[in-house]
Amino acid sequence: MTVFDKEVEIRWADIDANQHLRHSAYADLCAHSRIEWLQAAGFGPQQFKALAFGPVLFRESTEYRREIHLGERITIRLSLAAASPDNGRWTFRHELYKPDGQLAAIHEVTGAWMDLAARKLIPPPAALQSLLAELAHSADFVALPQPTYK
Repeated sequence: MTVFDKEVEIRWADIDANQHLRHSAYADLCAHSRIEWLQAAGFGPQQFKALAFGPVLFRESTEYRREIHLGERITIRLSLAAASPDNGRWTFRHELYKPDGQLAAIHEVTGAWMDLAARKLIPPPAALQSLLAELAHSADFVALPQPTYK
């Protein structure tokens, strides 16, 4: 299984009035890390556009553990916390680590793949299924049931 880590520096625009990482910045940084993982694996936005499909999110949540501050370089570790056999349904987990290695937050997104023309859920193409199958699983990974596509 492939582990994907993305290091990011916290910018002024990421900070809230309490001088720590604002709540919505967690989602932004984690979305950025997912796109970086896909691009690094050779499946970037151009493939989504050419194949006319994309991800759709059903749920997004963040568990905050430690404050993250301006200028810190954090590491976002991406893993698969749940997936159906064809990887058509999934939960991505992002663990955000402070420079000293402390776990600062856990951010999860649950979703599926959607045909952008038909506006229906679909299985991912074979190339993406393979990438998802190679991504590291969380220790508490859950196998989801195989979806039926209509």
